[in-house]
Amino acid sequence: MELLYGINPVMEALRARRRRVREVLVVRREGGGRIEEVVAAARAAGVPVRRVEPAEMARRFTHRDDQGVAAEADPYPYETLEEIVRARPRPALIVALDEVQDPRNVGAVIRSAAAFGCAGLVIHKDRSAQVTPAAVKTSAGMSERVRVARVVNLAAALRALRGEGMRVVGLDGEGETPLDAADLAGDVVLVLGSEEKGMRRLTAELCDLVARIPIAAGCESLNVSTAAAVALYEAARQRGGKAGNGTA
Repeated sequence: MELLYGINPVMEALRARRRRVREVLVVRREGGGRIEEVVAAARAAGVPVRRVEPAEMARRFTHRDDQGVAAEADPYPYETLEEIVRARPRPALIVALDEVQDPRNVGAVIRSAAAFGCAGLVIHKDRSAQVTPAAVKTSAGMSERVRVARVVNLAAALRALRGEGMRVVGLDGEGETPLDAADLAGDVVLVLGSEEKGMRRLTAELCDLVARIPIAAGCESLNVSTAAAVALYEAARQRGGKAGNGTA
């Protein structure tokens, strides 16, 4: 089981019902407001609620980012690439992450993917951060809405998506095309590289186009999650304000 924490992650898990929530934990004496909304949602879903002392929650979450709410739940419900392809709208926008290592970056990208209606996210099974409780928290629970596929071989996954008629657009600071000049309006796979190295060479070679986000001279490159948000916004703008509806 996984221990989710935070009001939004627990609430979204209860609402989405994509995985079983076995128990909700609420810090005693921290009732009222949104916490009681979580309690009501849990009871409506038939999930037991247990009031715990602040010391117990503090032992489980030393960073104290739990907001007084946690939940024991089944592991994150990954989907297959084929399931995402079958369920995608037309035109579709899918995000692929090339060995992103920080689960908080994965969570932030998921949050942007949800905001702009992506059909799904693709990550490495073994060489990438996974959708951990930390990623769920950073996503504000949007991981419960967005379809995420884990693949053993990202290159093979990109080839498969190209075989489905999708264009592969990579994002890199050295890309030849400014982002606003890249065509993101059709069926597109947006690829972002890791925090330190960016896209690997083989991944870049599989891209139909490599775009860059123009930034001021002398500035560091953008964090991968920030770059994802900028690119997804541009895709939504080109699509008339909406990238598609990829939520489960």
